[in-house]
Amino acid sequence: MGYASLSLGIIFAIFAQMCVKMSKGFKVLLPTLTAFILFIFTNFFISSAIRYFEMGIVYAVWSALTIILTALLGIFLFGESVNRQKVVSIFALVSGVIILNLV
Repeated sequence: MGYASLSLGIIFAIFAQMCVKMSKGFKVLLPTLTAFILFIFTNFFISSAIRYFEMGIVYAVWSALTIILTALLGIFLFGESVNRQKVVSIFALVSGVIILNLV
């Protein structure tokens, strides 16, 4: 159940971030409202995951995977830039989460 909660928290967070992008600075109503609703679901599932795993692990995995997947979706869906710094940063996040889970 913990992995399901964490996975759903990550998925809802990614969709919420996509809605934030589409809201154009909270100026478009539907994506704005959808983002807020999705963030509520995100917080519900992340708080549920904390019952099964250590808080530091949950937040590290959730935040890193949300950042990585949101950055990749931004590149592929919205044509955002790709440069060496962005790629290195993504690999650093992945490495950090892996190391944290090994400790």
